[in-house]
Amino acid sequence: MRKTIAILLLAAMLAVFAAGCSLKKDEAPKSVEDVDPTSPILTIGDQNISFAIYKALYDSYLPYMQSSGYDPLESVSALESFQDWLVDSLSRDLVVLHQAESNGFTLTEEQEQELAKQTEEELKELYDTYYEQAEQDHEDDPSIPAEVYFEDYISYVSKLYTGTEMSWEDYQKAYAEEARRSFIIESYKDKVCEEFVPTTQDVTDWYDSQYTSNKTTYTDYPSRYKTDEEYYEKYFGIKDGASPVLYVPSGYSRIMDIVVSPKGELSEQYNTDIARMAEIKAEYSDLAFEDAVAGTDNNTESMAALIEEYNTLKASTDAEYASYTAAAHDKIEKAYAALQSGQPFAQVMMDYTEDTVIIGDEDYEGCAAFREKGRLISLEHASSGDWSDTVKAEFDKLKKGEHSGVFMDGDSYRIIYYVSDEKAGDVQLNDVFADIKTLCAETAKDSQWEDIVDEWLNDPELVKNEQLIRLLGLADVKQVG
Repeated sequence: MRKTIAILLLAAMLAVFAAGCSLKKDEAPKSVEDVDPTSPILTIGDQNISFAIYKALYDSYLPYMQSSGYDPLESVSALESFQDWLVDSLSRDLVVLHQAESNGFTLTEEQEQELAKQTEEELKELYDTYYEQAEQDHEDDPSIPAEVYFEDYISYVSKLYTGTEMSWEDYQKAYAEEARRSFIIESYKDKVCEEFVPTTQDVTDWYDSQYTSNKTTYTDYPSRYKTDEEYYEKYFGIKDGASPVLYVPSGYSRIMDIVVSPKGELSEQYNTDIARMAEIKAEYSDLAFEDAVAGTDNNTESMAALIEEYNTLKASTDAEYASYTAAAHDKIEKAYAALQSGQPFAQVMMDYTEDTVIIGDEDYEGCAAFREKGRLISLEHASSGDWSDTVKAEFDKLKKGEHSGVFMDGDSYRIIYYVSDEKAGDVQLNDVFADIKTLCAETAKDSQWEDIVDEWLNDPELVKNEQLIRLLGLADVKQVG
């Protein structure tokens, strides 16, 4: 939900609304170096945005624009367009914050808790990042403590982005204040837009606009269907881009699976012995081939020694592997016994599988669609993130409604169940209406929100310091005339 007022791209960078003295016309600086970085370029009510923030945004976006083929420094007009774009972004955030405060908007207790958690996590990430670099500097020059390097970093960054040198303690306070303002902006947007509801026509228009492109895409590239449909099923309402797929190519089915994996790791000696066993096979083959070609048995003794060594290693590695997989093997056998007793596969899956995409974990609640109808599989199409050849081979043996026996898939034990065949063709509007309406709600909210912010931008209290705005970058313009 976060969006900083300054829209700075670097997570470690801080944006602060620093109060500054306004410049009189006869005190206008002639170069960027003459500008007090705390001077405001935008002001409304008690809120303002400093030249430091404006310059930070400028410096962040300029190389990106140039690498994309558009150079804001090509001419004065190009520079002014770039400046206007940056100022508009900053102004939009500023007027929203002003409106929120003017209307007495406050965060709920739940939002306060969310904000506190986010801020704590972000500050920890910032601290870890800078301190890691400080420790590397200390290793290069032990005469200077890592703490000194760290404070120097914070002082430099705060000066660069706010015009004021700060200690880590002050940095945290300023960052927390900026985080609050940014959080208020997004929360206020949610509050203002909470009653924006898309119409049936909005939903129909979305469906119609997406259907043709979906049909073309999945007809021409059917292998993409599994990736896109499963992304939608896993992340709808959680991640961007998760939207219903409106056309289903042929050749897809659904399976459920139970997967159980060994815990811990095999020893280094195990891996060494496995590598040695592979060498023994190669050496034995070479010796046998040599005798066969020469028509002799000169290598018989050496080959026997290799076989003895191989069998010794195999006994040792087999024993370790059996111990390593024992608990997982016992668990999957219990799952199989439950299936054989007649329990529904979906129920046994939830009782035994270790796949967090199914059962969820602390960061993800698991995919309800996968629990209810299984995941996609195809013997015709190879997809990104596809099943292994082993799983596909086991699936090829099954009929609908059948489950496999226990089999190894890599180091994991697995049982699969053939649920159904995916119905090819168009996905009907009624089947995805609710989800499309949710997507349209976001679009409608964004559209109507932009209209509201456009009105707020006309507030006569919003004052721009055109002298400072136009000064930035002017000395670097290639074509002044």
